[in-house]
Amino acid sequence: MADANAYQPSIQSPISTAGRILFVLALLSPVLFYLFGFRPIISLAWFVGIAALLLMSHPRAAFVAFMLCLGVYVRAKVGPMMVLPADVAAAFVVMAIIFEYLLRGHTRVRRSPFDLPFFGLIAATLISIIFAFDISYTLVPTLRIIVIYLAFRFFYKFGLEIGVRRILLWYIYIVAALSAYNCFLFLSGAGQYRIFGPSWLAFETYSMTALPMALAFLIWSRSTRERIEFGIICLVIAVALIATQSRAPLVAVIIAIPTLSFFAARKRRREGNPIRIGRAVRVIVIAIVVGLLLLSFQQEIFVGWLVRVERLGRSFVAPQGTVALRLVLWTAAIKGFMTNPLTGIGIGNFKVIDQIIPEVKLVPVWYYIGGLSAHNVVLQYLAETGIIGALSLVALAFTGVKTAFRGFLAKQSDADSQISAALFVGMFVFAVTILYVRAWTWGLDSYVLSLIFGLNAAWHWQTGRNSTAESPAGPLSRGDSA
Repeated sequence: MADANAYQPSIQSPISTAGRILFVLALLSPVLFYLFGFRPIISLAWFVGIAALLLMSHPRAAFVAFMLCLGVYVRAKVGPMMVLPADVAAAFVVMAIIFEYLLRGHTRVRRSPFDLPFFGLIAATLISIIFAFDISYTLVPTLRIIVIYLAFRFFYKFGLEIGVRRILLWYIYIVAALSAYNCFLFLSGAGQYRIFGPSWLAFETYSMTALPMALAFLIWSRSTRERIEFGIICLVIAVALIATQSRAPLVAVIIAIPTLSFFAARKRRREGNPIRIGRAVRVIVIAIVVGLLLLSFQQEIFVGWLVRVERLGRSFVAPQGTVALRLVLWTAAIKGFMTNPLTGIGIGNFKVIDQIIPEVKLVPVWYYIGGLSAHNVVLQYLAETGIIGALSLVALAFTGVKTAFRGFLAKQSDADSQISAALFVGMFVFAVTILYVRAWTWGLDSYVLSLIFGLNAAWHWQTGRNSTAESPAGPLSRGDSA
């Protein structure tokens, strides 16, 4: 680590030079357009090409563009795949890192506690292809799990170079902005519609992770400004979560917040600094304000949400609605697993489970849910990749929670406790919700998985015994690589 800065100029200089050249080419665009007769397609291609090359020559700019793309769900069909803006941006980030690597002549790839479970999951996915019922369904989910790992690596890298705290806050602010827009749509429609906003169903994952993360920053807030800022963010995300009328993220938050509060109190006692009443009041005040909003407007704008919550409560006695549908999907997944317990029916093949297990078609509701995911990530991987894939997924979740929890319990300043607590509660939400949510390993949701694990890996490195000669952004210089 002592020589981390020794080769930094040789790393940044070629990349900066490339950026300057591209900038000059962009300035020459009017001349080139004149020579090409101002044809729109050529003009567009030129600008897109310049923008792409600029991003490739500036890894951090490419990463920032990727983070912004997380807020947008727009699909474009490319061959057999549906490609999102975040997918394109992620590709640019990976290419920028490769470009940076080729120019530097020296790099260091850092290990993480999560590499082995990730490799196990990728290996199980690849093995399942051999025994797949229909191999044509395996391409997209196989690419997706590889993309998840690549995204995990660049979150790890930039967590160390840019700073874990900064990227965490970017994520919370992006979700807060989406939430504010969703709240506006919800109120404009007088609560008559389920609102997911520009990020569509991925907002469920965003809200159920960002809300407890923001609450962690609120509990350990260090100033009045922070208390006001994160208090407002928590309220806005909470209302936006209600606007989705989705019960799965609500259950996650209901479990996560008391868990965070309990371990926060335990952490304080272990440090000989019992949690002050003011910190507890911050959580209580948020809960009271949300409760008052529900009571005050229950007949005006929250009636649909309250009805769905009531049905959820009744489902614990007699399963109904989406709870009953989940039980049907879970049963189908278990039956699919039993057909090939070791390697599964093939990644991506659960959507045709009724062709593999024809009797599931006899269930009356199957007409409405055929082709859906198992709405349980563990059971989905159990059915599609067998015991090997399911154990790898469980090992990934277990390792993640263990690593994050150890980092959380370490004695730290309030600023570091904000980060550790946010990372722990985000990992906890992941570990709990893989038991009942529809997605964590595809779409925009998959990038949240990569973010949680990548930032936890970076924080584990930064705060662990391997961390020496730290810089303001973390233990690595700008030239180091994860």
